Amino acid sequence: MRKAGFVAGAAAVLLFATHTSAWANWTAHNWVGKQGKMSQQWVDESCNAIDFTGCGEVYGRKSVDVELWQQIGWGKDKRHDTSKFTTRFEGSGSKSTATQSGLPKDSYYLEIGDIGSGCVSCAVVVGKVNVDTTKAD
Repeated sequence: MRKAGFVAGAAAVLLFATHTSAWANWTAHNWVGKQGKMSQQWVDESCNAIDFTGCGEVYGRKSVDVELWQQIGWGKDKRHDTSKFTTRFEGSGSKSTATQSGLPKDSYYLEIGDIGSGCVSCAVVVGKVNVDTTKAD
């Protein structure tokens, strides 16, 4: 009986984890964080575009490194890309975009890397973060 419950539970988890529409694209407004802040996760199977629009920084730094990580279920997560965003600091409507392709189907998340040249106590405020997994699919 316990084995049947485990198999049914595992099947339900597998079905949920492979259903991409629940997590595919997402948007956050007024996303604030210091170095190391992670975004929510999403499921991707090929390509994504990450947009940061209208940003400011507490101590006047003018760039932020945005790291794309693949969540590895039973191991160390894998960093796929780091993009330095700068144009988003030029006003509320300015936007920086990074795209990645050829990604294996899995769960991904963003992490804020260096702010400026590596200010650990600094924070960024992003007017809008948008992850689109359908642009190049």
